[in-house]
Amino acid sequence: MIIQTSRFGQLEIEDNEIIQFPQGIPGFPEYKPYTLISVEDSPFYFLQSVEEGSLSFVLVSPFEFFPSYEFELSADALHELGHPAREDVRVLNIVTVKDDIEEATVNLAAPIVWSGATRAGIQVILQDASYRTKHLLFQSKAGAEEEETPC
Repeated sequence: MIIQTSRFGQLEIEDNEIIQFPQGIPGFPEYKPYTLISVEDSPFYFLQSVEEGSLSFVLVSPFEFFPSYEFELSADALHELGHPAREDVRVLNIVTVKDDIEEATVNLAAPIVWSGATRAGIQVILQDASYRTKHLLFQSKAGAEEEETPC
């Protein structure tokens, strides 16, 4: 299948590269099929809508930046994903970049979760108060330098 995107131009994707979000993604419920595009040599990806060429999200593997990140999927979430085996569950989080990449934030409160086996996906809204929608992705250079400077 060939799709037209505003960011990548024309892309050819296979049916097995499509992730179906039966409920869409919050804010975009009408768009259900997406494809994942990896950014070479990085933990970043784009989640590209198959139906709307101008709709894509920057995603990142949370474990690259927050190694202790963890949560439990509810029975409802597992049902929506088709009851995948634990090793088939994939997790990425949406990144927001405004003006400066060093101030990019990641939404740890609502991960994108899908099954590699069933190709079903959802955005899970976590109830864990320690995860926010805007965690700084990169450590501030100024903050790091201040921590290293002896008093």
